Amino acid sequence: MKLSIITINRNNSAGLEKTCQSVVCQTFEDFEWLVIDGASNDNSVDIIKKYAHKITYWISEPDTGVYNAMNKGIRKAQGEYCLFLNSGDWLISSSTLESVFNEIKGIPPSDIYYSDKIDSDNGFTYYPTKLTLNYLFDSPISHQNSLIRRSLFIEHGYYNESLKISSDWEFFLNELWKYKTGFSYLETNISVYDTHGISSIDSPERANEIIMVYKDVFYELADVIMEMYNFRRTIYYDIIKNYGTTPRLTFILRLYRKTIKIIRRITCFFTNHTKKISNKEKITNPRWI
Repeated sequence: MKLSIITINRNNSAGLEKTCQSVVCQTFEDFEWLVIDGASNDNSVDIIKKYAHKITYWISEPDTGVYNAMNKGIRKAQGEYCLFLNSGDWLISSSTLESVFNEIKGIPPSDIYYSDKIDSDNGFTYYPTKLTLNYLFDSPISHQNSLIRRSLFIEHGYYNESLKISSDWEFFLNELWKYKTGFSYLETNISVYDTHGISSIDSPERANEIIMVYKDVFYELADVIMEMYNFRRTIYYDIIKNYGTTPRLTFILRLYRKTIKIIRRITCFFTNHTKKISNKEKITNPRWI
């Protein structure tokens, strides 16, 4: 069997219906379909039963999170490749999978195939045709638009369930950095990504997970990687990235950095001076007198 489509869902019956409709109409037939439901209390199970004649395996039971559910699907899958099409995501057309595998036939074999991302808010993310660590370092690719060889999970490990929203990105980083896995770009777009899912939410938790991923993947270079991560968040990095490093720009940036240092020193001086005055007042005028 060529492909295992894994759909995870929890209390998203409307999104699940949309996903199901896009799967059952495919002209490509060499795939199995697994639906992993997290004990939904809406009518999601009714939707699953409605399409049960097309579903290879389904279950509805409590899970500990998105990646726990995805790992359940991987362990039950039998296909050569896995495609994670979560509830709310949908395949672009009825001929999508047929077009994807026709394209794959014409290019060298690879362990991971990926295509550009289209989201449900009509956004479009173009990925490089050659995926590099520099790109993947802070720009993850979409697992809804990736075909991943199932044996990679068996040989290298399943999704890290201690992460809530970044484990798929960590998986791709590990494959590219640690295992030197082959990635191939597909011109055929695979799916539309639902932007209202948990992984699309920008939160302090996401920022914390980013740091955790860097430390887990690049553990031998953790200090250097964190320095690079912090540098990439500065205006200095954005200017160099967008405008290059001409002699004039280099001079301006050096002047900018010196100015910032002077401002910080002045700010620090006045802050310390204010604290000293405040401490003297506390000593000479204690409140308990």
